[in-house]
Amino acid sequence: MAKGLKWLLGIVLGVVVLAAVLWFTPTGDYVILPGVTENLNRIVQVQGVKKAPSGRMLMVAVDIQQANLLYYLVGRFTPYGEVLPASELMGSGVSETQYERMNQQLMSESHLMAKVAALRAIGLPARETGKGVLVYGTENGTPAAGKLRLNDVIIAVDGHPMQIDQQLLNFMGSVKPGTPVDMTVRRKGRILHIRVGTVRSTTIKGHAMVGALIGTDSPGFIVPLKIHISTGSISGPSAGMMFSLSIVDQLRPQWHLTHGSTVAGTGTIDAYGDVGAIGGVKEKVVTVYDAGAKIFLVPRGDYTDAITEARALGITKKMRIIPVGTLNQALTVLRKS
Repeated sequence: MAKGLKWLLGIVLGVVVLAAVLWFTPTGDYVILPGVTENLNRIVQVQGVKKAPSGRMLMVAVDIQQANLLYYLVGRFTPYGEVLPASELMGSGVSETQYERMNQQLMSESHLMAKVAALRAIGLPARETGKGVLVYGTENGTPAAGKLRLNDVIIAVDGHPMQIDQQLLNFMGSVKPGTPVDMTVRRKGRILHIRVGTVRSTTIKGHAMVGALIGTDSPGFIVPLKIHISTGSISGPSAGMMFSLSIVDQLRPQWHLTHGSTVAGTGTIDAYGDVGAIGGVKEKVVTVYDAGAKIFLVPRGDYTDAITEARALGITKKMRIIPVGTLNQALTVLRKS
């Protein structure tokens, strides 16, 4: 065999061995890389809307991989990647399976929150529902201490049914501080009737309180339109704001939210339209720019990282990055753009 051919075969064999080592060597870390965008006109379907709005609204997802040595090096030494320990990405003691299940649940919840926030933003009703008022705890020295317990569910007060926490807060506004109330409570499957004293509220002027920390048991919403959101295997809550914007765009085409262009965004949403921070915003800047976005809406808490990345890439004159804190702010920005 010719000497040159032996050298060539040796180099090829070395490359194959190195590639195998890089691929099959785990690191215990995760790498976040630029991912994909999805045109929301294709995955958000609103009852009664037959024609998609002009322009495109994009949701964006990053690519998260368990990092072998090759992915680790890519994430560490390219400007478009980020390496995180498993504990930082998923939380201490959380398995990959548990993390994925949690993100699938968060995606499902974001569908509902997005529908509610969007309909409320355009004045359509979305009714909140629940199975009672859940007790998270009681304040020391208040009438509820020793009367109510963790995970009690208050289902009526003075004979008035209670489905959600706001109903109880509203009712306590009609109670004179110092007047006891009769609560019907569900505790571990049993129905109890408990009389609880009241004191002057320390947080709401003029209201009475019993001193319980409360939320809604099994919260949900009923919306007046059928809205279907199909996200496939994409998980997590970070597309919530864009789901809401797509719904509004379809129901209010006269608002011209995209002006025929491409708008991308990221951020969680709650039922009241508040936009929350997300992860992987630097990688999302790269992804949406490559997809042709002219505007990228980001939560206020992620703006610094997003604009820093855009400046490093030299794209600030080609794509506007705009921070928003609420759905209404996002709508105002787009209608004026």
